[in-house]
Amino acid sequence: MGLLIKAEFRKILTTKMWWAMMIPALLLAFGWAWGVAALTNSIVSDVSDVDIIEEFNISFDDLSWSVIALTRSMNIATIFPMIFGTLALASEISRKTITTSFLTAPNRGLLLSAKAVTYVIWGLLFGVVIAIGASIGTAVGSESSYLPDAGQWLMILLSGILGCLLWTLLGLGLGALMGSPVGALVILLIYSLLVGPLGDIVLTAVTEGSYLAGFLPNGSANGLTGSTASQVLATQVIDLITNAGGVVDTDGREQFEQVVRAIAGAPGALALWLSGLIFLGWTALFFVFGILRNRTRDIT
Repeated sequence: MGLLIKAEFRKILTTKMWWAMMIPALLLAFGWAWGVAALTNSIVSDVSDVDIIEEFNISFDDLSWSVIALTRSMNIATIFPMIFGTLALASEISRKTITTSFLTAPNRGLLLSAKAVTYVIWGLLFGVVIAIGASIGTAVGSESSYLPDAGQWLMILLSGILGCLLWTLLGLGLGALMGSPVGALVILLIYSLLVGPLGDIVLTAVTEGSYLAGFLPNGSANGLTGSTASQVLATQVIDLITNAGGVVDTDGREQFEQVVRAIAGAPGALALWLSGLIFLGWTALFFVFGILRNRTRDIT
């Protein structure tokens, strides 16, 4: 197994694919975080100047608004590890280069397991790079008073890294299942950038704020970071209202969290752990079927 994993790494590192995907992922995460953080600063500043806000002496400086920038930037940048994973087996199957690997490995199961381990590591690497880009962009574009504390920041980054890992494996599974890199990429890109986000918004609106969108791949994936960000802001807002003598019931907290999740790009998302389990289930579904398909695929 160790030699097969080493061979997979060598195969990846001798091509331009890994850095051709990783550099844009870093830049996109940085640029998106910077832009969203700056926009959020502007909006919050304008709202703070509203007369009724000043009258009630509500301070927005105690809220970590920049978690929205962290969340949105990590979510959008996951398209690169997703593409990277999609091409893992699909390109080899399409070009017939997988034939040599299957014939020289002890058995197909061992080779496919080695590929899985390899792309788990690469998914984590992409996640760390994206987390670094998103963190720098958020820090540069946001006012220091809007930044979350270290624990909150780390929780969002960890949930985003997990999302990158799972998108990598989901892409690998779909590419392995279809055997066509173009077909798999078209399906995933259209879904993740268009159908998924619009579908989540429509489902949440039509079902009057239900969590149906959170059970779909895109909704559950975005819910990893979106739910974390909404929980951070909801807790801070409730503390702010409570300290001012107000009361927030369970329904009020839930409605506020739904609003923040929508702003963070995860409308209708469930709690962090539920989103993680659901997206893990979708990933396992495509991954397992993709691997099983290649245990008997004709390689001639």
